[in-house]
Amino acid sequence: MSERTAVSQHDAEAPQRLERGVLSVPNGIALAAAAMAPVLAVVLNAPAAGPVAGAALPLSFLLAFIACLLVGNTVVQFSRRLPSAGSFYTFNSQGLGPAAGFFTGWLFWIGYAVLAPGLFTAFGAFVHDYVFATFDAEIPWWIFSLAAMAIVFGLSARSIRASVNLDLVLLALEVAIFLVLAVAAIVFAGAEHNTPAYFSPSSSPTGFSGVGLGVVFGILSFIGFDAAATLGEETRNPRRNVPLAVAGALGAVGVFYVVVMYALTAGYGLNDGDKLDAFLSDANPFLTLGQNVTPWLIQPIALAAIAGIFSCFLAIHNTTVRVMFSMGRDRILPPALGRVHQRWFSPFRAIIAQTVFTVVVGLATGAWLGPGATGAYGFTGTIGTVAIVLVYLASNIALIRYFWRLPERNVLTHVVVPVLGVLALAYPLYAVAKPGQSYPYSLVPYVVLAWLLAGIGLFLYYRSRSPEKIAALGSFIAEDDLPLDEQPESLLTARTTSVQHPTVAEEMARHPEVGTGDDR
Repeated sequence: MSERTAVSQHDAEAPQRLERGVLSVPNGIALAAAAMAPVLAVVLNAPAAGPVAGAALPLSFLLAFIACLLVGNTVVQFSRRLPSAGSFYTFNSQGLGPAAGFFTGWLFWIGYAVLAPGLFTAFGAFVHDYVFATFDAEIPWWIFSLAAMAIVFGLSARSIRASVNLDLVLLALEVAIFLVLAVAAIVFAGAEHNTPAYFSPSSSPTGFSGVGLGVVFGILSFIGFDAAATLGEETRNPRRNVPLAVAGALGAVGVFYVVVMYALTAGYGLNDGDKLDAFLSDANPFLTLGQNVTPWLIQPIALAAIAGIFSCFLAIHNTTVRVMFSMGRDRILPPALGRVHQRWFSPFRAIIAQTVFTVVVGLATGAWLGPGATGAYGFTGTIGTVAIVLVYLASNIALIRYFWRLPERNVLTHVVVPVLGVLALAYPLYAVAKPGQSYPYSLVPYVVLAWLLAGIGLFLYYRSRSPEKIAALGSFIAEDDLPLDEQPESLLTARTTSVQHPTVAEEMARHPEVGTGDDR
């Protein structure tokens, strides 16, 4: 065998890398904030929380913000040591072991992947309604959805930097529009409706229980804040910049939610019983608020909602394909998904697979349930939320276990805060998945359970046929500029397994005394 052939074979077998050092903190903030879709979240979730939270809407979203800050601590702490495109998949593999890592990846993958078809249909529905109302033109929703998918595919395949920069521009515009509306609404409300009582449980029609149910919808609005963690391999100085991006996005969007919820509550006058009744029967309270306080802003408000859906769609797509790429690189998903484009260094095959999945599922659920916010978007979004919240819960436990024996363990950040995070997420998870939901939401627990059962079957297959795959889960950690003698021992061990050697199987062949890794 010639030297050139040997080198080419080694390159083909070596772990695939995304392009290093091309992203900054603002890029990470843009991806995470876009994945949360702040404008879309308030437009859809404020009316959903209104019947239970009433005039205590700002309190419900403030408490949801605090709950998500607890989970955000887990992402920040792990990202400082284990930056990787796998995000929670890598975190939980290292913190709870290979089995937990496998099921984390399995849930995290479907949790994000299934959000995309709902956004695909919602974009088409929103644009269809806007075009019909503005131009009196009837164009099928799926044409707009397919056009958006084509743009998302091109951006994600060609350049993650271009994708997140576009997210940043769209976010800045849509958030600015809604903040202008918020300020105008607060001024319009006057002394009569500007009151700190909105942060009291007594403002809810059912007191604490109503506020608690409102928190559920608040937490749904934060799903996606962790998206920046999947950029760990492409961000400069990831141990510093990824935590900053996660914290920055979570903080900025959390403040935005509380301010806008207060402005909606005050501007609509929800402390007045008659106005609360009108709010509860309003299909689009933000549009009504805009008509009352900023009629000149109606068109920008509608366009901001469309831009918010698109930026969220793009962010969710980019996040999902990086999780798929990481699992493909570990050969849990087909290895082809763990390859990068030779020129663009994007996870090209994962992008193709997720695009096909989005179009097929999106068109099918759109035809079945309808493409609007209460149709395919609501159904797929609920499935994704249940799966992702389960991952969040496991990650809090993983953080405690990972740092338990390390000298830098801090009781507050590595024990107390993650315990509070588990408690904060338990009720929202129950509220979303409990029996008695209306159709088709009653199917959600069964869909998630069926996915878990399929995962159990695949896990047992791998454990009996390819134990080295399970042993190596989540071992690929992003490199940065730190010298080797300053890096954590666990990181050095992970790199020795995943970077210096082409595969775990080859290492086992060279050193049979290592074993299969079942005792890890």
